Amino acid sequence: MKRSLLTLVVFSVILLSDFNVHAQVNNNIWFDGLSRSYFVRDAIDKSTINDTLSPNNRSNGYNLLDLNTHVNPIKDIEIMAQLRIRNSFGSFFGSGTEINVRQLRAKGVINDKIRFSVGDLFLKQTKFTLFNYDEELSGDENEMLKHYRDIIHYENFYAQNRWRLQGIQTDFSFKFDRYIRNLGFDFFVTRPSGSSQINETTYSSDLLLSGGSIFSEISRKLTFSANYINLYEVAPSGTNNISVRNPVQGISLLHHFGNEKYRVEQSLQSGFSKRYWLHSELENGISDSISNETKGMYFEFNNKLFMKDSTLTLTAGYRYVDPNFRSAGAQTKRIDYAYTNGKTIYPNYTNMSLVRPTSLFDLISDEKLYNQDLSSTLMPYNPIFSNILPYGDATPNRSGVFMKARITNKNKKLLAKLNGGLFKEVIGQGTAEKRNFGLFKGAVKINFHKWLNLNNELSFSISSESELTKRKGDVVSSIDLYTHQLNTFGNAELVKNFFVQASYKQFNANGNEFLTQRNNYGNITYFTSEQEINQKDHLLSAGILYKFRENVYASLNYSWWGAKFSDQPDYKYNRLILILSVEL
Repeated sequence: MKRSLLTLVVFSVILLSDFNVHAQVNNNIWFDGLSRSYFVRDAIDKSTINDTLSPNNRSNGYNLLDLNTHVNPIKDIEIMAQLRIRNSFGSFFGSGTEINVRQLRAKGVINDKIRFSVGDLFLKQTKFTLFNYDEELSGDENEMLKHYRDIIHYENFYAQNRWRLQGIQTDFSFKFDRYIRNLGFDFFVTRPSGSSQINETTYSSDLLLSGGSIFSEISRKLTFSANYINLYEVAPSGTNNISVRNPVQGISLLHHFGNEKYRVEQSLQSGFSKRYWLHSELENGISDSISNETKGMYFEFNNKLFMKDSTLTLTAGYRYVDPNFRSAGAQTKRIDYAYTNGKTIYPNYTNMSLVRPTSLFDLISDEKLYNQDLSSTLMPYNPIFSNILPYGDATPNRSGVFMKARITNKNKKLLAKLNGGLFKEVIGQGTAEKRNFGLFKGAVKINFHKWLNLNNELSFSISSESELTKRKGDVVSSIDLYTHQLNTFGNAELVKNFFVQASYKQFNANGNEFLTQRNNYGNITYFTSEQEINQKDHLLSAGILYKFRENVYASLNYSWWGAKFSDQPDYKYNRLILILSVEL
């Protein structure tokens, strides 16, 4: 209690100081951070739902302050601690106030050559070794719904497709005057999870993730890199004599050429993975046997053309990922569908207290559905929201071609994006027939204020995303699933920094698909019976936004959302939300 009181006093002294974007106490200590006020009111649309067991409406919210304290005890060392104060609405006299350390790390440079970081790290390698892929339905999000995404990413430490891990990292590089231009190294060791008690007599083992990268600029036009990563358990740290091993290694070559107008990049990358479980005697640590061993590989060739005036970017390539390729660092999903019944917004509905199916709005707004822990096996996924590449580019059992395009004019009056792909399974699942996949995404944004030479912003954007899954065969094994997402957004700046906004988002899923069930070793044990899918989600929002300055805004909007089904009751809800966000 005394410690919490002392922390609160220190915070009060800091907040009463002259606190601008960077509150400079002296040359060795400075501050930044984030403050957010968040309030929502959710209500049931009684015209659609016969539900007398749930409250008609309910409200919740909070105020929080994340204060980052940066200390430079000496020139080449920096220590950062992020301290959070969070107070839930309806709590008075400190009864609902939480104070905790959210991040803590130290970094520095040794002899101006070797950089190091200890504590909270944000790590990323390639898309096949260590990469935190975006969640489903997150592409081309409009500014009105982007506030939800920003909160989800911030609360779950999603930054630039990096995984937030705790451990130690070091990197260093050398320059040469012949043969190669430079050579760099990057190594890290982290502990995604520690030993914990499962029951009275059983303890899980420490789970470690270690790896390294080598980068070399061979010439001005050719770059080489190699990556290695391994997720493994330390059996003696627990009471289980079974521990996972998942090493993955890959290499890549990047070549480029161009002139003052354009640049062409060609990349080639490939690698291998192995995953198995080690059975050992805990007394002497001698390895007895391994089980459930799988080996796989991947290959990707990519071509990219972009104009240096940013008016055109084209990407095309081919990708092959083996059915047995396993990479925990690249195939872990942000959304854990095994626990989506823990939804925070009316999880049950109707007088029968049915579990409400996961909807479009849940994925957009509910931060509790998201995952921060690496998984040693393939996590379950929902084919309604993502069936073609549920694990991103590292999705196993896929081969095919893909393309991307981004087009705009020099004055930014019009912006268009295209993304497509044709894929198929390498081997069939449960049948000799293989699934075939088609993916298409398109987005257009029109800046009317640039066309009309207006001082205030006036813009409209629309995007469409479709996925098609087909598998030939008899009546029992054939598959035909189609999903489509439509997203529109209008933005009008009435006066300086004051915007009126409206958006409409719709999601449809129709057809049938089979779901796979896997055991603790990630092996397929059963295919669920055919699921008939007929779902239609909608989300209509309107509101206002005021931007005080960059990264400081207040938003107030009202949303109507819900879903329709062919085999279960429909539902509709309303939400009023107020957000005040300040980046310090």
